[in-house]
Amino acid sequence: MRSRVRDRQKVWFVTVTEKKVGIDTVQEYGKTIMKKMAVSSGTGQPGQVSAGLVVDYDREITSYDKTLRGVIREGDAVFVDVEPQLNDDDTLTMGEDVYTPVTPPDYRISAIFSTSKGNVDIFGIKRVGGNTNG
Repeated sequence: MRSRVRDRQKVWFVTVTEKKVGIDTVQEYGKTIMKKMAVSSGTGQPGQVSAGLVVDYDREITSYDKTLRGVIREGDAVFVDVEPQLNDDDTLTMGEDVYTPVTPPDYRISAIFSTSKGNVDIFGIKRVGGNTNG
């Protein structure tokens, strides 16, 4: 049996909220949360479909850390294949327009599956435009 610690990589989560600036709606990024987690190379789609769930994501992040429950929501940004540029206070370094990160996120959380009694959470993530690395 494989260890839960094996094959983990650094993953950065960032909460995203929308804010009105004049007539525009801009995205506001919160403080980053870095965790070492197992990231799949694909989806667990056959298992999800057999359970009656329709999935619309590219990869899965498996978390054994209950501290992320309630903090990370669907639609939040995730850095998996790229490392974000961060300020000293762990916020994203923004570009000249003050609203766009210098390093754009490469994934968004599109689904969260949690166990009610256990401590396993699976985050379904979908690739977004901006980064074509990896």
